[in-house]
Amino acid sequence: MDNSITWTEKLCKGHWLIDLGYRDYIAARFLLNNHLIIQGLTLASTSVEKYLKAIIVFNLKHREKYHYHFDRFEKLKNLLAKVNNDVITEFDPVFLEILENAFKIRYYDRIERPIFMGFYLNQFIGELDYTIDFMERFIANSQNGGESMSAYNRAIKNNDLHLYENNFVLSKENKKDFMEKPDVGFSVHLRIGSVVQEEKIVKGGSTKNKYEGQISKFTEFNQNLY
Repeated sequence: MDNSITWTEKLCKGHWLIDLGYRDYIAARFLLNNHLIIQGLTLASTSVEKYLKAIIVFNLKHREKYHYHFDRFEKLKNLLAKVNNDVITEFDPVFLEILENAFKIRYYDRIERPIFMGFYLNQFIGELDYTIDFMERFIANSQNGGESMSAYNRAIKNNDLHLYENNFVLSKENKKDFMEKPDVGFSVHLRIGSVVQEEKIVKGGSTKNKYEGQISKFTEFNQNLY
């Protein structure tokens, strides 16, 4: 049985995944910038997942099962390593942990244990922007000689406000300076049993966090809440 995958098939599937990933990403940005946290986290998770799958597909030598989600993150990591493109090593592990938990809260009946996520919104959006931009450039450089015709690239050229709003990457702002701006903390708790979801929000913009390569965890409302 022929297990090979054609260049055309890789090209089509890869670009479909990039397009779908961008749609989730731009929607996640809009939701997060408007403090619709649960919805924004979910789409942030699926956007990064689809970009990672695109990188896998573009580099496949043979057909592989790659339809894994962030609830099976190790499978995606293994596939990326197998195609010699483990870009995950470039990403913030705290950010990735939030994306893993965000995927789990799509359906309450699949939650096996209480989930806690605590983060600062400005930092999370900044890390999302950095991660998507990194993967867009990685794909363009490795597949298209540095040229890109993706929806992301078109949005940049069109100065799409939904993409440019609060985006330190496109405004060419120093990452550390951006990450250390006054920020708003969000704490999301979800427990099994009665399956109560509770969001705790701190507003005011008086919190500043040191940035040393990883986004800060918001712990004012911690796992011991229940």
